[in-house]
Amino acid sequence: MTPIPTVGGRSLVRDLTILLALVAVVYANSFRAGFTLDNDFFILGDERVHAASAANVRRILSEDYTAPRFVTGVYRPLTTLSFLFNYAVLGGADDPVGYHLLNLLLHFGNTVLVYLLALAIVADAWSALFVAALFAAHPIATEAVTNMVGRGDLLAAGSVLAGMLMYLRSIDARGWTRVAWLGCSRAAR
Repeated sequence: MTPIPTVGGRSLVRDLTILLALVAVVYANSFRAGFTLDNDFFILGDERVHAASAANVRRILSEDYTAPRFVTGVYRPLTTLSFLFNYAVLGGADDPVGYHLLNLLLHFGNTVLVYLLALAIVADAWSALFVAALFAAHPIATEAVTNMVGRGDLLAAGSVLAGMLMYLRSIDARGWTRVAWLGCSRAAR
């Protein structure tokens, strides 16, 4: 039987379960929010996310975030592809629950990355859990988690956090392993 991974004598599974429960409790009320604010414009009003097709993926990768209605110079293909995933692939269409669930899972993923980053910096499991819990529950993330189009911020945060973790891994690595970690860190940005 595989032993449960531990961090500083504490169960990693237990710490991650605590963080997941905290994220779920703090943002449980977000599931009641429908397509508020600009969610209607960016999800329900964007025909590119309504059908999973090669043509729509090409358009998402080559057009402005607000295309074809406006040209603002903002390019967020990963965010728009995630809306396509929710709307057409998962079949969520105009049901907000799936969008909120994915945002919640992305926030939890970012919380795990904060936990791992804190653990790498302070090397103390209790402190890392505290820092990650503060990140998970801090009200500054409310708009990003609750507002469906805040997903762009969640994806950006995940990219920065993952890039930082990979950079930290590169510091101790040597040779091609170091080059690989640095390359992955660069790609995460």
